[in-house]
Amino acid sequence: MNEKKMYFLMGLLLLGVSLVGLGGHEAKAATDYGSQFFTHVELQNKNNVASTDFKENDRVKVVYNWELTQAVHSGETMTIPLPAELEYVSFAPFLLKDNSGNTVAAAVVDPINNKITLTFTTFVDTHTDINGSMFFYADFNKDSIVTDQTNSIAFPVGGDYTTLGVMIHKVTSGGGGTGTPTVVFKQGRIDAKDSSLINWTVTLNNALVDIDNAYYTDIMGAGQTLTGPVKLKYRDADKKERFSRNENVALDTNRSFRLELGDLQDTSVVITYQTKMAGGQFSYKNTAKIGGTNIEEQTRNATVNDYSGGGEGEGNNPPPVDPPTTPDPPVTPEPETDPIVVTPATPEVSTMIDGDNEIQIYVVKKGDTLPSIAEKFETTTQQLKIWNNLPSDDIKVGQKLIVKVTPRKVTVTSQNNVSATPTTTMKTLPQTGDTTSGVAELIGALLALTSGAFLTRKK
Repeated sequence: MNEKKMYFLMGLLLLGVSLVGLGGHEAKAATDYGSQFFTHVELQNKNNVASTDFKENDRVKVVYNWELTQAVHSGETMTIPLPAELEYVSFAPFLLKDNSGNTVAAAVVDPINNKITLTFTTFVDTHTDINGSMFFYADFNKDSIVTDQTNSIAFPVGGDYTTLGVMIHKVTSGGGGTGTPTVVFKQGRIDAKDSSLINWTVTLNNALVDIDNAYYTDIMGAGQTLTGPVKLKYRDADKKERFSRNENVALDTNRSFRLELGDLQDTSVVITYQTKMAGGQFSYKNTAKIGGTNIEEQTRNATVNDYSGGGEGEGNNPPPVDPPTTPDPPVTPEPETDPIVVTPATPEVSTMIDGDNEIQIYVVKKGDTLPSIAEKFETTTQQLKIWNNLPSDDIKVGQKLIVKVTPRKVTVTSQNNVSATPTTTMKTLPQTGDTTSGVAELIGALLALTSGAFLTRKK
């Protein structure tokens, strides 16, 4: 029970860290969806094959699939209980990640209440179409099953329960081993405080044979690295410690290290060390060998399986939504036959000749207003509206405005030293206002209305 409490506290710590990472603010009460989003459950055997036929001492892999059918938020949870017929094997917390290593949810096992809770991260705030899977390992609870018959085990799924008929066979003892003392024995166990560490223990010469110039060779399997020193404890025939020592070792190219033990007479040796699992594999294997000048080398293998839970998740990252902007009105391109030449910066106006009048045309730029244009060309807003047949002060970028009409007496050179353009009839001048009347008629009306005022205006 102490180990269960310890893992539960570790899980709460992981959950707390996850929630702090979600936003750095005080955690608020979040929605728990229970089994609402779990879509499928199955049991798998040691070969990871779906099955409903087991022995009472088999270790079972419980696999769940889930899919979010509505929007959820970071900090919200899914909690499901474990059926009474099963017991958790590991209480270590674990993460559900996508293919890029992003954490979708953090899982915490509650051994006291026999539940498992998944807490969503900010992944669900930035993705859509989110789904995944989760697995954990369990043993059969001998007090809640009946052997040699089918047991109906109810698993929470989709807000309800799915019942699996599981045949559980009784195991008959085969008599066991003789307990004969050995020369080499090795075993490993996942550390109770840190589920990424394996504690390896090697017992040499329990048989108490005489070994001259004894040596020990350890071959470390893939997926793990040695951490810290190797500890050796020498014991007498009654297994009482005589002395001990630590050795710092390094693996050679064969992933092995060797220890010189000296002569062993009525002496056994216990060797302990730790390795750290890199993750990504289920089984971790190590090999122990002992030899000497008077005995043949003997070997013993040991394998540790990682029964921690795990899972994965995935989702689509929607395309970013740009903030709404007001685009500039499109500029209508001029016809190729348009005789008006417009240069964005210099000159600001184009000049054309129509009979006895010199007409200056201005192209509206971003930031221009009708009053600012009137001031720039020393005229009035009302005069611009009359010349251009404008019903209001509204103008658009790229719009062409008549800003000045000057009677001419001789050949006129356009403003900014642009050579005078060939005489063109007013019918070829583009319409500058919003009506369909021709500029020639507009200028005629303009001259009639303002003949006294602008005929005396100088260039």
